[in-house]
Amino acid sequence: MNRNLLTYAAFFLLALPATGPAEPVTSDRIAAGLPPGGQIRGEIIELDAGADRFIAIFQPTGLENRRGGIVLLHDQGTSANSLEVMRPLRLGLADAGWDTLSLQLPQAHPGEAGAAWRSRQAPIKARLQSALNWLRQRELLTQAIVALGDSGAIALQFASAKPPRELKAVVLVSTPLEADAAEVLGRTRLPVLDVYAERDRAAVVETAPDRRRAAAEGEAGKYTQRTISGARPGFFGLEDSLLSGIRSWLAANTRAPSATAR
Repeated sequence: MNRNLLTYAAFFLLALPATGPAEPVTSDRIAAGLPPGGQIRGEIIELDAGADRFIAIFQPTGLENRRGGIVLLHDQGTSANSLEVMRPLRLGLADAGWDTLSLQLPQAHPGEAGAAWRSRQAPIKARLQSALNWLRQRELLTQAIVALGDSGAIALQFASAKPPRELKAVVLVSTPLEADAAEVLGRTRLPVLDVYAERDRAAVVETAPDRRRAAAEGEAGKYTQRTISGARPGFFGLEDSLLSGIRSWLAANTRAPSATAR
C-alpha cells in the first residue's frame, strides 16, 4: 500500500462508522463514533474509475464454497461501514458465503435531498462498474448489488441498461422511487428484491404500491417486495431480520452454491 493510500485509508478509518442514525461523513467527525481501536473488519482496498480513485471495504467469506460477490452501495448520510444497514449486511452476507465489497461513494452535504444524490449517478455508476470488474478479476462470476435508499434508483438505472453478464440480481433496501425511476424498475429484467421497514420513511412506504405496479406493468424480471415487520428506518434492532430476508432471497434467485470460475 503506497503512502497516499495509507493517508487516505487512515482518514477513511477515522471517518467511517456512525454510532447512531445516519450522518454525513465529513472531516468534522474524524474522531467520532470509533469502536475501540478504530478497527474495521475487512480489507480496505483502493479502486479507480478512470481518474476517480476511491476506497472500498472487502470482506471475503470464510466458507469453502463461495456463492459469488456482492457490491454494496450506501445512501447519502451513511458510509461504506455504517452501522445503519451497511456493516450488518456486508459482514452477515460474507458469513453466508458471499464475498462483499462495500463502496465509499461521493460525500453528501448535510440536508441534501435525494434528487441531488441521484444527480451523482454518473460517478456512482462508474464506481459500481469498477467494483464489479474487480470481483470479476477475482473469478467471482455470480454478482449482485445491494443498494440503500436513493442509491437503489442508481443501481436500477445501471441494471436496466446493459449490465455485465455476471450480474444476477439487485436488492433495494428502503428505496423510494419517483415516477421515472419506477418506470426503470419495469425495464429491469434481473430479479429485484424491494425490502423496506414497516415504519420506514414516508417516501418509501407511500410509493410501495407504485413500485409493485411498475414491475407488474413493465417487462420486469422476477420482482419481490417484502416488509420487515416492526422495523423503523435503519432497521436498528432488526438487522438480523433484514439479513435473513436478503440472504434467503439471494439463495433462491442466484446461481448456487459456488459461483467461482474454475
